[in-house]
Amino acid sequence: MRAPNTIIQMKIPLQVLSICFILVITSTVGCLEDETEKETAIEEPSLPEGVFVTGSNGTAIDVEPLAMDFVFSNVGEQGAEPSIGVTSSGCIFFIAFEKPMRSCDYGQTWENTRDITQAPFTNDPYGWVDPITDRVFNIHMMGLQTTWVGWSDNDGESWAGNPHDSGTTPLNDHIKLGSGPWTDEGYGALGSLSSNLYETAVYFCYNKIAGIFCFTSFDGGATFEAGGQIVGLATSNGGLHGAITT
Repeated sequence: MRAPNTIIQMKIPLQVLSICFILVITSTVGCLEDETEKETAIEEPSLPEGVFVTGSNGTAIDVEPLAMDFVFSNVGEQGAEPSIGVTSSGCIFFIAFEKPMRSCDYGQTWENTRDITQAPFTNDPYGWVDPITDRVFNIHMMGLQTTWVGWSDNDGESWAGNPHDSGTTPLNDHIKLGSGPWTDEGYGALGSLSSNLYETAVYFCYNKIAGIFCFTSFDGGATFEAGGQIVGLATSNGGLHGAITT
């Protein structure tokens, strides 16, 4: 008669064990799920292939690029080695060979602003807009002998120029021009005295065979009388150089 009682007594512990087992499994699954969620890394947004952002020293930095929409504009002229600049009034200048093309309606229409004071042809065109003074530079290499530098202070309505404006050393190639604030060292000390002629320093560089020459203008690019060959890290790469950074 005790056998049934024995069976009943055995069933009760088994039921308790089953309930405990279910509770343990349930709590364990929850922990595993929590750990899985914690270990799941949130993917950082990545830039499209070929898109990168650089800092002031030219090296890549880990920041999001500005949101931009691009609109294509037909200048109506061909232009090898093109360069572009924008004045504070919103006028865009695009150097198409010897023609300083201008658009003041966001690229909808373009016009050639060149006059008789500007280079009649070019072997190497280059353009620059001074971000401080809004002076527009229209620069052209004339063969290897010299460079014709033109400039405008009224958005290309009128121009001035110097047909022989490549410093004291002839034979130039790969021309570049840039501008920036005067420093308190080197030619900058003299520049502070001539700032009444032009507010910023204007620099003109080119390579001559295997050397790089750079000159400083104290009159806004009208003449380049101070400067010469430079040495150091910038003279690597066979005497070639990139755009001037000021």
